[in-house]
Amino acid sequence: MPEIWFRYGGTEVSLELPDDLSYKMLEPRELKPDERLWRELGTFADNLGRGAGSRGFTILYDHSGDKMSLVILRHLIESLEQYSDRIRVLVSGWRLDPSEGWEDARRGLKEYDVRAEIINVRGREMVEHSGMRIVEDLLDNSVKIILTASEPHGLFGKASLREALAFGGFAEIGFSEDLQADILTVWSRLIEELRPWAITMLNDRIYMGDAEDVAKRVYNAGCEEAVSDFEIVLAGCGGRPRDTSFQLIAHVIGLLRDTVVDDGLIGLIAECSRGLGSKSFMEAVLGGGGTPLDRALARMIRETSTSKKIALATTLPRSVMKKLFDIRCFDTPEEMLTYALRRYT
Repeated sequence: MPEIWFRYGGTEVSLELPDDLSYKMLEPRELKPDERLWRELGTFADNLGRGAGSRGFTILYDHSGDKMSLVILRHLIESLEQYSDRIRVLVSGWRLDPSEGWEDARRGLKEYDVRAEIINVRGREMVEHSGMRIVEDLLDNSVKIILTASEPHGLFGKASLREALAFGGFAEIGFSEDLQADILTVWSRLIEELRPWAITMLNDRIYMGDAEDVAKRVYNAGCEEAVSDFEIVLAGCGGRPRDTSFQLIAHVIGLLRDTVVDDGLIGLIAECSRGLGSKSFMEAVLGGGGTPLDRALARMIRETSTSKKIALATTLPRSVMKKLFDIRCFDTPEEMLTYALRRYT
C-alpha cells in the first residue's frame, strides 16, 4: 500500500493509499545548493561590494519559514563581510503568524550562524516619505538588498519581492480593495527611492540582480504543472511555521480550486495549532470588517466553497469550521481520504 508523508505542525503524518487507487503525486521542485550556486552568489556579492565604498549593506529579509533562504542569507553576508562590517538585516515575515514568525526567523538565524545586526522590522520607527510611511532605516545611504523565497499564492498568483515590501512592514499605505494595484504602488515608490538589488528563489532556480529586473523575470516565470481536472486533490501545507493557523494556509484553497472538477474535493492537511487566525481575519469572516487582505481571503474561501467541497485534516473544531466556511474537518488524513473515496467512487 503506497504511503505518503505530510508535514503537520512540528511533526509528520502519513496517508496510506489503496493499491487500486489511480492517483498522481506532485512535489515542488527545490533549489539544490552546490558549488555553482555559491560561485554565482559570491560573484553577485563581489559586484555589489566593490561599488559600495563605505556605505554598508541593509538586507530586507522576508522570512517564509524556508531554510534555503537562511542558507543563502548566511553565504551572502559571508561574501559581503570583506567589504564592510556594517551589515544589517531587517527581518519581516508577512506569510507567517506575526509573533511565531519572528521567533522562527530568530531561531533560524542563530542556527545557521548568520552574523549581522538583526532587527525586527515591526519594531522600527516609521517616517513619512514619498506619499507613504516607510521604515526610517531605509532612508540611509546603505546598499539595499531584498531577499525572500518566491512561491505560488492563492490570492496573488505569486508571493515574492513585491508582496514582501507591501505586506512585510517596510512601508505603510492605506490599502484599498484593489490589492494588486496597491502592491505595485508600494513597489514602484520604494524601488525608485531605494534602487535595491534582489535575490529570490522560485522552485529550483535562483534569481539575482537589479530588483526591478529580477521581479520581472520571477513574475513572468511559470511555476505551475499542467494537470487534468481531478475529483479529489489532497495537499500538505508545509508544517510549522506555515500551518499554525487557518488564516495562513487558506490561500492554498485558491491555488487548488482550478485543479478539481465542479463539486470536486479540495483537501488540506494542516495542524492550525493557533486556531483560525487573527482578530482582523475573524472580523472579515464574520462581518466584512478587517483589512482588505483579510476580506479578500475570506471572499475567496466563500466563492470557492460554492462550487467545490473543502475538507481539512486538522485540530480545528469541526462545528465552527462547518458553520463559518462550510468546511468539513477530520482528525486524520486517513479519515479525510475515506470520506472522499466514499463520496467520489
